[in-house]
Amino acid sequence: MRSAARGVAQSYAPPAPLESLHILDFLELAGSQSQAGMALAMQQSSVSLNVQLMQHQFRLVPSSGSPVCRHGHNACLHHLRLAYRAHRLMEGLMRIGTDALHQSLLLGMAGVQLVPPRFRGALHWAELVLHGLLDGAIVSSFCLENLLHSGQVPKWDGLATLPLGQLGLDLVGVTPHLRRVLLPHKSATPLLRQAVGWHGFGVEQQPSACQEPDAWIQLAREQRLAMPACVDLLGTNWLAANGLVRLAQQPPLIEQLWLLLPQGAVDTKAARQCLRLLRAQISRAPGIQALPQGV
Repeated sequence: MRSAARGVAQSYAPPAPLESLHILDFLELAGSQSQAGMALAMQQSSVSLNVQLMQHQFRLVPSSGSPVCRHGHNACLHHLRLAYRAHRLMEGLMRIGTDALHQSLLLGMAGVQLVPPRFRGALHWAELVLHGLLDGAIVSSFCLENLLHSGQVPKWDGLATLPLGQLGLDLVGVTPHLRRVLLPHKSATPLLRQAVGWHGFGVEQQPSACQEPDAWIQLAREQRLAMPACVDLLGTNWLAANGLVRLAQQPPLIEQLWLLLPQGAVDTKAARQCLRLLRAQISRAPGIQALPQGV
């Protein structure tokens, strides 16, 4: 079953009437035409022409001030995106988004359509799922604006917030005595920045174009900055392969992870499989507190 579902993810292509929407969605999720072109294996000029066509046909008005649906949005496009989601779910596939810290949870996972990782605030992730650009998102408590009380779960109308467990982050760098940390923009991970600063570390802001794990690592190495990493998930071999070590002083960076899903998709076969596989991934990582499978 697992191999069959993985085959679906690898072979799936949008129906012909939805191909242009597929390109527009990836542009919204990737953040730039060049990044979308790389993710789709397309020329940047082809991405640009597709967007112009979609904006003309659907009367879309670009919105530079909005982090979601920057190339325009209306009721017609919203219904089209929900129809595309229904087709993916019908084929046993889910489009799941997350950031560079947690992308390894999704690599090679059966029935998951990967999108370029990006750091976003929790509300931004919720809006992408609500608008139909994503079918789900792995969200960290470090993405929230405010701390939650024990037992609290973030909530958004129309979404289910399913707990995955807790994960400890390590600060890593080229030497164990670094005191400055390369972190995403404060709007994307406000509580992570707050926790790092609280323990006496300086913070350098990660450029918005630096979203992929390899780019993040390279910049941290070049500027001799520390960076957070899920070492319990990635393994110590990952540290050695990238020439990194844990810092001598480790602040307690414990995050809660959730899977955001549309309420109407929670009981689908694809969603249940995704949740089960994510929890299994987390339960196999040493030092991570996973949740019972039935939660």
